[in-house]
Amino acid sequence: MRLHGPLPFLRTVALRLVLFALLWWVLTEGQHSSWPLGGLFVVLATALSLSLSRPVPWSPIGFARFVPFFLWWSLRGGVDVAWRACAPTLPIAPGMLTYRLHLPPGRARIVMTAVISLLPGTLSAEIVRNNLIIHILDQRASNEADLAALETKVAALFRIRLSTPPSTHAETP
Repeated sequence: MRLHGPLPFLRTVALRLVLFALLWWVLTEGQHSSWPLGGLFVVLATALSLSLSRPVPWSPIGFARFVPFFLWWSLRGGVDVAWRACAPTLPIAPGMLTYRLHLPPGRARIVMTAVISLLPGTLSAEIVRNNLIIHILDQRASNEADLAALETKVAALFRIRLSTPPSTHAETP
């Protein structure tokens, strides 16, 4: 996947500048007197990050759609864990789920596997070729639909077009 033209590169530079500036602001608790030195470090950190990690295409619209999805599933996952901790007698049917990934290898897959733990009752275990092995607490839940929705959101975030529909199958331990 290549970045074409100066606009995607400038967008990546701007995003990294903003993120490093926000990090500096948080670390210095918003002290205005720290910005002369902070500005230098923000620029240096941005340059270093660009030299160590090449820019990837991302979509501002995909990002805007991913954030509410991420927040909603984070909340649902937290409530699910709290509910199971408070009511340990809840029936569970643990197992392993094999999910066929349609995202290409790289950052998009990494984001997907990291975010999966936010879905209620799921935890990424391993990637074997194009299959993601996921530990699930309840095989009766609609895990496949949740995983397909997540993969679609991650694909949109990274401007990746998924050509084939998601497919899964569950296995018992």
